[in-house]
Order: sequence, then C-alpha cells, then structure tokens
Amino acid sequence: MTGGTIICMGNFELPDLNAAAHRVVNNGKLFRRLGFETVFLGVSRKEGGFSGTVRREYGFGFDMYEQAYPATTRQWVKQIFDVGSLCRLADRYPDTVAVLLYNTQYATLLAARRAFHKRGIRVLYDCTEWNGYTEGNALKRAVKALDSRLIENRLPESCDGLIAVSTTMQKRYEGRTPLLLLPPLVDTAAAVWRQTPRLNDTFTFCYAGEPSDKDRLDLLLQAFARLPAGKAVLRIIGMTAGAYAAGSPDAEGSVPAGVEFTGRLGHDETVREILGCGCFVFLREPNRRNTAGFPTKFVEACTCGVPVITTAVSDIERYADERCLIVPEITVDGIVCAMLDVLARPSRPRTLRDTFDYARYTDGCRRWLERIPCRKE
Repeated sequence: MTGGTIICMGNFELPDLNAAAHRVVNNGKLFRRLGFETVFLGVSRKEGGFSGTVRREYGFGFDMYEQAYPATTRQWVKQIFDVGSLCRLADRYPDTVAVLLYNTQYATLLAARRAFHKRGIRVLYDCTEWNGYTEGNALKRAVKALDSRLIENRLPESCDGLIAVSTTMQKRYEGRTPLLLLPPLVDTAAAVWRQTPRLNDTFTFCYAGEPSDKDRLDLLLQAFARLPAGKAVLRIIGMTAGAYAAGSPDAEGSVPAGVEFTGRLGHDETVREILGCGCFVFLREPNRRNTAGFPTKFVEACTCGVPVITTAVSDIERYADERCLIVPEITVDGIVCAMLDVLARPSRPRTLRDTFDYARYTDGCRRWLERIPCRKE
C-alpha cells in the first residue's frame, strides 16, 4: 500500500483532550512520513451539541472533523452500526486507500468492512484496550461486554491490517492478519517537550491522571505519608482533592501533609509539570486490562527523561532503563523503599529520550503497510 489518504475514526477528542487523540495524531505523523495523508474523524462533547460532521481548525497540518458524542443510548446504538459519516467523508477524499478504526465497536468494524471493501478500500484497526467495562444502563454494559470478547478473539480475521499496542495483544493476534506492534508515540520535535520546566523548591514526586480504577493512588498516598516530613511534596495533576475524595470512599482523612492537587491542566502544562518533577509515580495492578494496554503516562515521563516508579504491567520492562524503578509487588512498603531510593540518588542532567518518537518506527510501519493486501473493486 503506497500513497493516498488514510481516514482515522474513533472516540478520540481532538486536538489533545485525551490520550486517544495523542495516539492517533502521532500515528498520523508516522503515516505522513511514509507518504500518506491522514484525515481524522473524532467526537466532541461540546455543550449544545451539533449534527452531522463538522470540520475543525486544530492545526497539526491535518484535516480534522468531529461528530457529536452520542447523548442517549439510542444515539449510541445507532453510531455503532452506522458508518455513513465515515463513508461521506471518504467521498470528499477520492484518493482514500484505507480507513483506520481506533478502538471502535466490533459491529462498527463489520459495517465498515461491508461498506469499504466494495470500493476497494482497506479497513484497518488500531487496538489499544481490552476493556469490557462501560458506564451506563444494563444494555450498554451488556453490549460492551460482548464487544470486548469479540475484539479480543475475532478481531484479526475482520480487518485487513491491525495495529496492537502491546506484546500481549501481539501474541494473541499474530499470524492471523498483517500486524504492527506500536506503543503510544510522541513527536519529540514538538514544542511541548522543549518548554521550560516548572521550578520546584522541594523534591517533587508527580502523578498525573483522572480518578479511575486503573491506578492505585490510594497506596501512593499511604506510602508518601511514611516519608520523612519535609523531604518531598507530591503533586497530583488532573484532579482536585474533592474529586479524589468523591472517587475514593475511604479517602477522608487519608491525604497527608505535602500533597498538592492541581486540578485539571492542559496537556502542555501537564508536560511542563512532569519535566520539572524529581520523579514520576504511577502504580497499576497487573490485571487483564492493564497488561493488554500500554500506559501513556509511562511514555510521557520517559520522554521527559525523569525517573519513574511504577509496576511491571504491559511492556514497561521492555522499555525501562536505569532511571525506572519497578516495584515488584504493589505494597506500601515496596513503594516507600522505591521513593526513598529515588530521594537518595544524586541529581543528574535531564535529557529528552526518543524511545517513543514516531520517527523511530518508520521502517516497521512501512513493512506493515507493504504487507496489507490490495482490495480490488
């Protein structure tokens, strides 16, 4: 497959409102490096809503479009089975050679295959999660649970090419369709990685994220409480103290002195915080969901060149260097030992790491695209 336009569709919020948006935009830069143009069709949760597909001027040098995020279960079900907006977008770009679905429902993939194989257009899929959980009523939860099983077991046979975010997925899918192993990527030439770090008077441990069941923030706070008083602060980026308390029933009285909540920050400001911290910390249980995915948090902290304390989920050990302390078990004692280890280390110059820079994955992506079969009308 050489040249032309690839249209990427999924529940990503442009330009950089979630990790999914960073994933697809940096993949688009990789495709552009190989001679393809990428067009994006994301979703918007903007108040007031809108109908149809709207073009947005978000920069990056790409054509970017949005459709409204479904507000009701009926709209959600319709969006799963209807690829009309994607087909109409492809009509605007006569040189479309492929559509790339990012974590869409399995039914959406089948609908896209029926629609686009008639046109000789390949249908690709970018898979970054195995997650049967969704918010909403019983119908939505049941549909999501079934969809997760189909994605995990039948995905390769239903698309012309597949991108997998982890070796766990790679092992499950390999040999069944052309497959590319691709972790979350960054563009180290972008200004966000070269900004002046936030200055801190005291050694700062940093965590970034929103309230969720992925990270064991509760254990991090317990471990921080056992550090010598005044030795460090812990900045929690992305949530307020109130949001943490609301999401953690046992949180009352569990936030020790020295913990600072920043509330939600933009991506640029979050990266500035990470660039200036002494150590980035996040802790995840090695369950099915976390092992199949790949934490964007790790990618961004590694790119910033800061020490990282984390757990051996997904492919972290594959990419870790001497600045990464992997806690063998998620216990308060183990976290405390790792934090004291970092505090005892001498400071060293920070340099950006290009481990996850999209340009490093050019050759592998080229070989993958070359293996994707041609579709004839």
